[in-house]
Amino acid sequence: MIVVEQGWLRRAQRRAPQERTFGRLALVGSVLFVAYLVATLAGAPKDLLSLVFSILMGPVPFVVWWAYRRAPSTFRRPMLLLACAASLWLLGSVVWQVFYVAGGNKVPHSPGLWDGFFLGARLLVILGLVVAMRSLISFRIAALDASVIVAGGLALGAPFVRQGLEHGGTPAALLTLNRPILSVATLMLIVSAALGSSDGMPFSMALLGVAEVPLMVGNLIYSYAAVQGEYVDDRWANLAWGAGAIAAMLAAMVIVLGIDRRIRLPAHGRIPEHPAGSKLVLAMSVGTLAVGLGVACYGLLLDSRGLVLTGLLASVLIGLAMALRAKGSIQSAEEAYRRLDRSLAETERARDALAVANEELGRANVRIRAMHVAFSDLLNLADERANGQMRQLIEETGDDLARLLEDQLQRRRK
Repeated sequence: MIVVEQGWLRRAQRRAPQERTFGRLALVGSVLFVAYLVATLAGAPKDLLSLVFSILMGPVPFVVWWAYRRAPSTFRRPMLLLACAASLWLLGSVVWQVFYVAGGNKVPHSPGLWDGFFLGARLLVILGLVVAMRSLISFRIAALDASVIVAGGLALGAPFVRQGLEHGGTPAALLTLNRPILSVATLMLIVSAALGSSDGMPFSMALLGVAEVPLMVGNLIYSYAAVQGEYVDDRWANLAWGAGAIAAMLAAMVIVLGIDRRIRLPAHGRIPEHPAGSKLVLAMSVGTLAVGLGVACYGLLLDSRGLVLTGLLASVLIGLAMALRAKGSIQSAEEAYRRLDRSLAETERARDALAVANEELGRANVRIRAMHVAFSDLLNLADERANGQMRQLIEETGDDLARLLEDQLQRRRK
């Protein structure tokens, strides 16, 4: 036990410097984001904020490629895809910056050439996560959960899209909706891995999920402004994307420093025979269903056939996804109960076999005790007939054997 504890202590001491380095990096990232947030809230010039965002986003591909070089062999393929995605993100930002400067430091209208790079980066991120977590998640459940969120988001965004198209927005700007939709798909992959894996998920992937939250917020801001035809101020979207860039670099540094480990969600608060988070998924599904029906009712009030159809279609899609997910959960619960029944039957058979073995052991003990009593009586009778010489002979024989063994041990020592 002492050896094991000392080995664990040595491993902890070896990891401590890397973990302290990661803590310092996280502190620096937090300070940078707070300073960026304060500057944005204080109304700093847009050109200065764009420069700060470029400084934050620029190192991301290089850090991810560094993580690819340091990643274990089993993790190199997904890291390669994520590194390529980060490179496309940087290229898209450079292209956008070229259009921004060429247009007189004015935000260019979307969609544009840069959106192709961002779309490719997003698809590579999803592919990398699929490769990295194919053994941790059920893609069927992840797809159903993502469809629920996407349907609810589309239903909620339909009134804003309608308003934007009526006030100068262009149908082409709807292409920018791929950003928040794919962000939702990415986040749901990570959430499904966190909720559905009994072995936990890598800390680096969890941090990537944290990074995806502000990235999704930035994509929502970007798409909303693009659809409204008012995307003239990129400071708030850049603020969210900057936070995502910092978190993404921290996720990569976990691999670079060699401190990646499995983390698990707490086991309490679960529905029996269901993955962690089942209650949360159920509440989320009911909430999005209410959103879809609410949009349909809002369309009726405005006499808008498009909103009514959007709300109803979203509600039908959400209800179908809920039904399929419930069916899968019921099937998994039935299979679990069948396994439990088989385990109980095997336990009963083992208990019966143990009872039989105990009975046989009891009978054997009775026979042994009877034989011991009979042998003792026989020995006493023989000793009486030999006038006590039998017991003396046995004791002398024991003493001779003891001396003989002692002599043997002394010769072996010499």
